[in-house]
Amino acid sequence: MPYATLEEMTHRVGEDFLYTIADRNNDDRVDMTTVEHALSDASGLMDSYLSTRYPLPLMHFPDLLKRLCVDIAVYWLAQNGGGTTEEKRQRYEDAVAWLERLAQGKAELPVTDSETTTPTGTEGACSHSHTRWFSRHQLRAF
Repeated sequence: MPYATLEEMTHRVGEDFLYTIADRNNDDRVDMTTVEHALSDASGLMDSYLSTRYPLPLMHFPDLLKRLCVDIAVYWLAQNGGGTTEEKRQRYEDAVAWLERLAQGKAELPVTDSETTTPTGTEGACSHSHTRWFSRHQLRAF
């Protein structure tokens, strides 16, 4: 599931600009399939970084990930649609740089552990425990 939707992309970049970068048939219509592929591809790239630190799929995610997804998808669409600007390139590079920092542990995703975990069932209990104090290795001398 993409981190952003066509509606969120339209809200962030504007309908006119979206027509500029996503009208593949020159019929004054946004090619929905192309936009959906760009958002899906951008989300896949993001998952490759997020998976190093968080279990996927994320159940809840901050608006930051929506913005990054839009920035990446817009840049890729603009490259093919003739709307690439220095600002779009910089936003793309900033998004990827932040994802790299996240993967390296130099940035944090502003979510709690309970928001990132995927439920294993529809109902039931979940338990968490501390790290073991004693193990076979530690007790080998006894």
